[in-house]
Amino acid sequence: MNKFLLMPNILKSSSQELTKDIVTWLTNHQYEVYITEDVGDLYDLQRYSCNQEEAILKADCAIVLGGDGTILHAARDLAAYDLPILGVNLGHLGFLAEVDETDIYSTLDDLCSGRYSIEDRMMLQTTIIDDNNQVNNIGLALNDVVVSRASSRMGGYSVFVNDELVNHYFADGIIVSTPTGSTAYNLSAGGPILVPSKEMIVITPICPHSLTARSIVISSDDQVRINFKQNRRPHDKDLQVTIDGQQVIGITNDTELVIEQSKVYTHLVKLNSVNFYSLLRKKLGSN
Repeated sequence: MNKFLLMPNILKSSSQELTKDIVTWLTNHQYEVYITEDVGDLYDLQRYSCNQEEAILKADCAIVLGGDGTILHAARDLAAYDLPILGVNLGHLGFLAEVDETDIYSTLDDLCSGRYSIEDRMMLQTTIIDDNNQVNNIGLALNDVVVSRASSRMGGYSVFVNDELVNHYFADGIIVSTPTGSTAYNLSAGGPILVPSKEMIVITPICPHSLTARSIVISSDDQVRINFKQNRRPHDKDLQVTIDGQQVIGITNDTELVIEQSKVYTHLVKLNSVNFYSLLRKKLGSN
């Protein structure tokens, strides 16, 4: 790798200084650096800036500075370009960020010397079908797709896998998660942890009004459909879909959601010294 796109979270207080330090290190070692125009103007690094698509097409790797939320946002932007992502953690609980900022220079040395691997992470594609059978693709998710109500009320969710009824849930919502997202909202809702490099889908009801409703792990080849025909009360009109905790789309009871594996992947740079199980122990506080 010789050409790097830097994508800092400008809301993080330490991102400006770290971005400039990384630019200095890379240029001193004769590597090319690209930064989007808005970041270049903000950080006074205009000599390295260009429009985002041009930067993506030129780069061999994107170095994303921030927490998991920053990396999720970058993953959706970069998935169509097959550009690998190295995450540098400036946040708190980071499963996607490969390194902490204190280790950035040894990491850059490993990266530029070829001491890394690329791990493909599956993504989800979500489609909305309205009551007129109009189809709208609403975006990609690296972590999860959550359907819920904007209020604190429960709702009715009918979940199908490959057109076979799984269950009619009365719950706060439904999480459909990738293995990457299994350590996020899915875990907090009592769902299982999946090895992130594998290809599976987990469906987890959120606070179901049931003694028996549990998560279900299905194949990545399966298609999940969710409808809301049980919701017919006048106040059941505040349904929403949330993608990766960031993109929120309002929907109606007459909508059907179709969630399935996307054809594109997120490509994460992995260092040989880091494995998922040690990261799991570190991040979740186990011995």
